[in-house]
Amino acid sequence: MRQPLALTACLLLLAASTASAYTFQDTGLCHAYQELATWAEDLEAENPNLVNVVQYGTTTSGRPLIALNVTINPAVNNPSKPEFLFTAGIHAREVITSEAARRLAETLVNGYRAGDPSYVSMLAERDVWIIPDQNPDGRVIVEGGESRQRKNMHLYSGQYAEYPYTVGVDLNRNYPHQWNRGDAVPDSDTYQGPNPLSEPESNSLWALLHDTTKFSNLTAAIDFHSGAQTILTPWVSSTEYYQSPLPVEDRQKFDSLAARMAQITGYSTQRLGYDSWGTLADSLYEEFGAYAMAEEIFVGPFYDYFSYFNPIDATTRDLMLTKAVNSALFLLSDEAFDITVPEPSTLVLLIAAGVLGMIYRGRRQMGVR
Repeated sequence: MRQPLALTACLLLLAASTASAYTFQDTGLCHAYQELATWAEDLEAENPNLVNVVQYGTTTSGRPLIALNVTINPAVNNPSKPEFLFTAGIHAREVITSEAARRLAETLVNGYRAGDPSYVSMLAERDVWIIPDQNPDGRVIVEGGESRQRKNMHLYSGQYAEYPYTVGVDLNRNYPHQWNRGDAVPDSDTYQGPNPLSEPESNSLWALLHDTTKFSNLTAAIDFHSGAQTILTPWVSSTEYYQSPLPVEDRQKFDSLAARMAQITGYSTQRLGYDSWGTLADSLYEEFGAYAMAEEIFVGPFYDYFSYFNPIDATTRDLMLTKAVNSALFLLSDEAFDITVPEPSTLVLLIAAGVLGMIYRGRRQMGVR
């Protein structure tokens, strides 16, 4: 999310004055873009009945954009299943968010493989989509040590190629909802782009969500961010939130979801002190009627850009990831959305399949065929 000008100035001064600023490479606490891609392929290969990796486009520089579809029999789109979307990494420097997406996918798969009835029924009844990194080009710049990089790497007129962090478009200002109210200054940290969905990263995701062979019933979504600890519901922009209220029924549902997620994580539901037009969460609600939220999962001390947006010790990292996963699991629960449960006989068979799969894998690990 965008920081107020005073905070941005503060961060700039601190980054300039800190002798030993942290970087992605220094901490070694997060996986690089290429590691995330390999991990996704391995997870699919080990769990073909649960995971399908979809390349839904490429970045400005040609890097693959990937999504993981996690559900029982992911190769077949069942339109009766409600779909849940979890996205991360839209801002390059917020690398902890990609770890949250990865941890969520592993939690769902491992829970099913362990034969846990709650996970077995969850993946039987819901279609889960997880996008671990929406901005690979920007992320690679952060991995190289430029911790200020927020935008993608699409160079536009008026931007300074010699300063990578000024290059690109803020992908979380490039979606359709209220796009024309955003920031039109190209070298700004929150540049909206020349047109809505002008960027291959945003345009490709929008196309995926409109592909009826994959999406037909988008119910809820979380777009993970860092730089605060709060749950943001539409409208994300504070001005619009107060001046253009949602329909009463939708507002009540959003408030209920956000309150429960705040209780789980310990985060607030306080609005941020600035406006952010053209966000993914707002656009998902406007376009699909999905209960879409932005969840800010971490904020650190003012040492430097990296440590402000990302944990620099494993204990804090794991705590933040646990909170993010728990809020996502709540959104997937019957408590959040009362979804019709399969007939008992079907559910028993699904649970049995999960348990048998666990036993089979255990036997293989022991060398028994």
